[in-house]
Amino acid sequence: MTDRRTLYLHIGVHRTATTAIQATMFRNWTTLRDSGFLYPLGVERHIGTFNNIFSGKTTSRQVAADLVERANRHPVPIHTLILSDEDVSMRRDISALQDFAEFFDVKVIFAMRRQDLWLESWWAQNVKGQWDRRYCHMPWPQFMANRADFHWIDYARYIDHIEDVFGKGSVCPYVFERGQMPDGPVAAFCRQFGYDKGASLQKAGGENISLTPEVSEFVRHLPLIDAPMQLRLRLISMAETVDRQVRSEKPVTLMIPHSERVRIMQEYAPGNRQVAQRFFGRDELFFYALPSPDQPVVTPALPQNSDLLMDRLVSPFMGELVRRMSKD
Repeated sequence: MTDRRTLYLHIGVHRTATTAIQATMFRNWTTLRDSGFLYPLGVERHIGTFNNIFSGKTTSRQVAADLVERANRHPVPIHTLILSDEDVSMRRDISALQDFAEFFDVKVIFAMRRQDLWLESWWAQNVKGQWDRRYCHMPWPQFMANRADFHWIDYARYIDHIEDVFGKGSVCPYVFERGQMPDGPVAAFCRQFGYDKGASLQKAGGENISLTPEVSEFVRHLPLIDAPMQLRLRLISMAETVDRQVRSEKPVTLMIPHSERVRIMQEYAPGNRQVAQRFFGRDELFFYALPSPDQPVVTPALPQNSDLLMDRLVSPFMGELVRRMSKD
């Protein structure tokens, strides 16, 4: 194949169905490959490849050369390759990836979730997944006080950085909002790299849902980050079981008061408008209205009554632990 191939780098952002997208791409590898789309390297998520590039263990030039060889070996013509790792979006400097452009036409897929909702989900994910000691035990108010750390949700500015590396026109942004993804997030993602049958792919991967504020606060106090990964995943699964019971009570899940939510979105409004006008020909990036001023919000907290704390959270969590260990 002599035509220059396209490499799509799916770099985030988090909390936009990235886990389900990666699992679905992996499960449908043959279907995609037979249509000329290669999801390479035999893994669901390409975090190892990207981490090796950013740490200096390899270079994007070396990885690109390897990808070309792999594409050449397939019995069908490969015109498009896709690499996916949402952690790339957290990096302030992605210039280490620039040499991909020597081998491919590089496009960057970048999903955008409304910033206020993303912040609520990102705190819950940090205390649940516990991969970063800076945030995994951080109380919600302190987390919000440090939200400037999450620079990548200033979408206009981050798109500018991507284009500084790969050039104007290199970014394929899309909005992660149910009404703007009528066929679901996997199909919306696939359309970015030119595959229009994403809705027909066999789905894989469960929903990586946020825990309710109450259960998130409980998990925040647990030392999950110190557990080996397999044990950590089992403990998270146990917390999710407790969460399903709490969620059945239809608890309040919003955490940002209305006035603060308005201020947050006003801060991001100029950049969001710039992105909306440039890429979608409109003024509003997100269509859904903010929650109404009278909609309840909650600051994550444990039950103050010790008996209630034991009954609602500790005993169910330990009961699930006993049940699973008994089965082992």
